[in-house]
Amino acid sequence: GTYVDLWNATENSTNVVFAQLAVDVGPENIVEAAHAMGVQAPLDAVPSITLGVEEVSTLDMATGFGTLANDGIHCDPYAVARVEQPKEDGGWERLYRHKRHCKQAIDPDIAHLVTAMLERVVCCGTGTVADDGMGRPVAGKTGTAQDYTNVYFAGYTPQVATAVWVGFPEGQKPMNAYYGQSVFGGTLAAPIWNAFMRRATAGMPVEGFEAPPRPESGRVPDVIGLMVEDAERALAKANFTPLTEMVSSSEPKGTVLGQAPRGGATMELGSAVKLEVSNGKGEPVLVPRVVGLRKVTAVQALTKVGLVAVVQTTEVKDQALVDRVVSQVPHGNKEVDVGTEVTIWIGVAAPGGGGGGGGGGGPPNVVGRRPV
Repeated sequence: GTYVDLWNATENSTNVVFAQLAVDVGPENIVEAAHAMGVQAPLDAVPSITLGVEEVSTLDMATGFGTLANDGIHCDPYAVARVEQPKEDGGWERLYRHKRHCKQAIDPDIAHLVTAMLERVVCCGTGTVADDGMGRPVAGKTGTAQDYTNVYFAGYTPQVATAVWVGFPEGQKPMNAYYGQSVFGGTLAAPIWNAFMRRATAGMPVEGFEAPPRPESGRVPDVIGLMVEDAERALAKANFTPLTEMVSSSEPKGTVLGQAPRGGATMELGSAVKLEVSNGKGEPVLVPRVVGLRKVTAVQALTKVGLVAVVQTTEVKDQALVDRVVSQVPHGNKEVDVGTEVTIWIGVAAPGGGGGGGGGGGPPNVVGRRPV
């Protein structure tokens, strides 16, 4: 399978990933989070919600992205901050002042993590036009509706959040015919956002976003020898993503023959672990005994029967063993599958004629077989 994490999916607007994400987390939870962050429009809890099928006002978009800029705190939008009138004796009399209504909508760490992901959209993905000449940290996201009827760019600095929508006010009309070419949020809405935000933030101090939390890591379980269903469950329980590949093997169908990275390795949670799984149709062969042969001859003998030679070296005292195989794993005459790795140790002269046999290292940790 293909592995795409949310960082790359966000940066490149990979829709299929977000459609799957909606199924995984539940559309109802997406609706709840959107409303908490400031979206006022009613939303249908359908899996395609992450692809922009619901109509949301531009104000709602700006408010929702403002929640991310504000450390996850949502404040109700307002138009009038205060109303004042001049006094007869000078000064100003305040007639009205808006009272802000704010609440923590999402966890600050989540807001900071999403911001870091949206910074990559602007620096390196579909929204690079928005960063032109800004000279300050910017985060944002492009959006393009099907048939090019609507395009969006919503983004923010630590001080200002802005959303730009481009479309026909009378309804869902494709814009590609009007512009003579396909239009996207990154090519049409992002330049407008950029032109406005450069003016809006002029004179504001340059501020950085809060750093996202450090990713959690965990130990990869060893699943070699398990059936693939059990291996996938074990990896999912440990918060890793299994990716399976069927390989030719005479082992029972569905048996995990190898994994990368190997069991015991430490990786960021959510990372992919590749599994080589038997198709049950492999062709077994006998490992030739190559101890005592020269390296080239030994490698040729192993390759000829469809095995993979892994060459290691080890220091030897006896000059007659230099450039010859001194040991092998698996041993000769053992029945294995085509494509199995066979590690051979080749003798090398010890520095200055000294040194003990086997001082050049032990056998590697062979994690599995790979097909020819």
